[in-house]
Amino acid sequence: MWREGYVLGGDTRFFVRVLGTPGFGPGEDSAERDDELIVLLHGWPEDGSAWRHVAPILADAGYRVACPDLKGLGRTRAPHGSRYDPESLADEISRLIRNLHARKAVLVGHDWGGPVAVATAFRHPGLVRALVVASAPLHEIDLRRSWHIPLLNLPVLPEIAFRVAPRPLVAAGIRHAARHPGAIPDDAVDAYARGVAARPGEWLPYYRGLARRAALEAALRRLRRRSRLLSDPPERHHLRVPAAVVWGEQDPVTPFPLAAGVARDLEAEVVAIPDAGHFVHEESPLAVAQAILDLAGPGAYAREGADQR
Repeated sequence: MWREGYVLGGDTRFFVRVLGTPGFGPGEDSAERDDELIVLLHGWPEDGSAWRHVAPILADAGYRVACPDLKGLGRTRAPHGSRYDPESLADEISRLIRNLHARKAVLVGHDWGGPVAVATAFRHPGLVRALVVASAPLHEIDLRRSWHIPLLNLPVLPEIAFRVAPRPLVAAGIRHAARHPGAIPDDAVDAYARGVAARPGEWLPYYRGLARRAALEAALRRLRRRSRLLSDPPERHHLRVPAAVVWGEQDPVTPFPLAAGVARDLEAEVVAIPDAGHFVHEESPLAVAQAILDLAGPGAYAREGADQR
């Protein structure tokens, strides 16, 4: 049974959906903490309900599953003066994990949830047991496919457009990005559109901050490859937790070849989902859930049940 409520992550009150009989959810208090938590971070234009088909599979495998609405989307408001740099976003998620009564969590991030999950794993490795990134470029963006990003960086116009016509714009974005848009039902599209329309200024910083940072990093790498005058970047940090990269082979906005670069950065394996587009967790939930479980293993509660049998 789903439990819903607000959980603090720093100054942000995250609206969280929790599934799984064991453990603790919003509004519950305990001194106990466990490692059997999976946190699923969605992307644009969704909210935490986007994991409605993946979460029950993980819960049946013995995990407590938390699906927060990211800051500025769904029912999670961005506090005044919010920062959207990776470090600040990672700190918020780390505090959310603690306030969900977990010692460690498996982090899964799709789309914009991916960079947030990665930043958390690098910045707070002691709180992350494993990391899964789904259809989420980190340091490289193909603007020929992701042409919407420059449009969303325009001043004022995106805010007006998503207040005036949120439903058509969200539906068009889903049709363009999904291999099987019918996997996302109309009532889900309606909910996503309401969340997007409510406060465009609270989610556009993902595009205006994180996207610009990724574009700048990509440009610097190209310049370094072409010029002998520029020094090499300092040695990169190595991820200290096991990781997997899940990607739809038919993704039209973040094309499948980008997965190899993400996997290289994370020293991870690529799990290709053949007949899925960008919304891989909604289009192929069983395959995504299996990829998560292949990395994380069964939850302790499932193991205990097997031992008792």
